[in-house]
Amino acid sequence: MQSAKNQLEKKEILARQAVSDRQEAEALLNQERIRTRTISHELETIRAESQSKLKFRGIETLSLQAIQAYISKLKSFHAPADGLLTAYLPSGTRLSGVISEKVLERVEEENLTLLDRLETETGLVLFYDIHRMICEAIAPPFPVTSSSWQLGDSFEVSLLEEILNKDYRMLVLVLHAGESFIGFAPDARVFDTEELIRSSVKEKHSKGGFSQRRFERLREEDIAHHMDKVIEALDRVLEENKLIDCVILSGDFQLIGEIRKRLPFNLEIIEKPSDIRVEKSGGEEILRTVLSSRRYLL
Repeated sequence: MQSAKNQLEKKEILARQAVSDRQEAEALLNQERIRTRTISHELETIRAESQSKLKFRGIETLSLQAIQAYISKLKSFHAPADGLLTAYLPSGTRLSGVISEKVLERVEEENLTLLDRLETETGLVLFYDIHRMICEAIAPPFPVTSSSWQLGDSFEVSLLEEILNKDYRMLVLVLHAGESFIGFAPDARVFDTEELIRSSVKEKHSKGGFSQRRFERLREEDIAHHMDKVIEALDRVLEENKLIDCVILSGDFQLIGEIRKRLPFNLEIIEKPSDIRVEKSGGEEILRTVLSSRRYLL
């Protein structure tokens, strides 16, 4: 009887010890989970801070003449087999969605981050030397229409040359309050039709109160009147030029939105940076600007 009692007491002790050991193990496990989450959060913070500090080595605008010279230099560059990566990325396409995972591993993460930040209306062409001698992307003036890539001993530039050499029939609109430009270029080389539309638009008001609200209302009326003149000129150009491949828009964001509503749905529309100033540029300079490419050094 005493023996059975002793055995029962031993089992109870072992059971209590097992419960205690399990609780201790669960506590240690929770501590490790918290520690792991903390470390993961710290790593993500460090990575985010590191990525936020990433910058392009350089950004420049290349005219048609300059991009031709640039392509000529690319053609002369050769490397050991499978050392040069070329990728054509339509707008909204990421490199990770185009090239194979095996090749993607050979592109530095920092460069992938910079590429993913680029959002261009016309897409990108990546020229990437696996040995880091050439690492840059070109945003051409006209769209990259399909994705492709090549890894070889030279860069694939023929598709970029096709994009640059194609004769687009372009309608160009540069829209600013009080001064706008409309031009039609039948061969992407010279404007056949160009028109400068000027209107009197009040400057922005810096004071507050009723005076500012009244002034802003008058300014909005001036802008609306100016846009009526622009739309009238646009309708005239569209009537005279039925065959248009694309429309290039630049200028004030809100005015671009208004003009978009008046354009035929079947036209391809490309928005360019808003730094084209009509008052400082003639038609030739505007055309040179919209036909330029953007170069990003990774």
